[in-house]
Amino acid sequence: MSVPWETSCVHELDLTSTELSEECLENVLLRMPGFTYLGLGYCEFFSDKVLEKLMEMGKFNRLQALDISYTHALSENAIYQFLHNHGINLRGLMLIGKSKLTENFWLNVIPFLKNISQLTAGSRAYLVLSEPGICVLGTANGWFLRMQSRVHVDQIVEAFAQFCPRLERLEIQWDPDTIRFSDKSNKFIDHIRLRCPYLKSLTLSDGEYYELVKSNFERADRNKVVRTTTNYKTSIVSLLTNYNDLLFN
Repeated sequence: MSVPWETSCVHELDLTSTELSEECLENVLLRMPGFTYLGLGYCEFFSDKVLEKLMEMGKFNRLQALDISYTHALSENAIYQFLHNHGINLRGLMLIGKSKLTENFWLNVIPFLKNISQLTAGSRAYLVLSEPGICVLGTANGWFLRMQSRVHVDQIVEAFAQFCPRLERLEIQWDPDTIRFSDKSNKFIDHIRLRCPYLKSLTLSDGEYYELVKSNFERADRNKVVRTTTNYKTSIVSLLTNYNDLLFN
């Protein structure tokens, strides 16, 4: 906390799984100049209060990628207000492990994410909108984080197809016991396949719906797009400025 963060050039920061108190997070994050990439997954003390102060001080004005998975101190309303104000700028979003965020929440916020390419889910004057987006949502292990109602995945897939044409990577973590779909599902799968031509990876929990989506894409000769959460995990690290320096043979 004694570091002079006000004079730093840090704009990409990952605090995933750190046990920092609310006071420490507030002290450090509010003194930094602003963020383009911020990882706060599993930070249980990242609260509505800290989020609201960051928004008030304009720290998210250049934000392109955010991970707020398993942040139990964040309320649904605070997340909604953040995405309403800044979702248009995001190219990558990870928001998993929050069982109260069901289909109604996502149907309301996906329209705010229309420029996301790695949705996982904007638009700023300086953003190159031809670049793709990433989005990761849902809650794995439904038996542990039990949801009150099943999620109608058809409507969520249709919303992404309608509002996120630049989507490149999408991961939906809800397990087969949590989702429901209809005999018209193939129509909605057709829509996301045709309207999201940049889609390289669609990751789903292994089960009947996964098999349905996989067969649909395979019939269109797109054999490597649909994957299972068992073997593949989507990340937003590719949105780091120097991501290519992390790659190795």
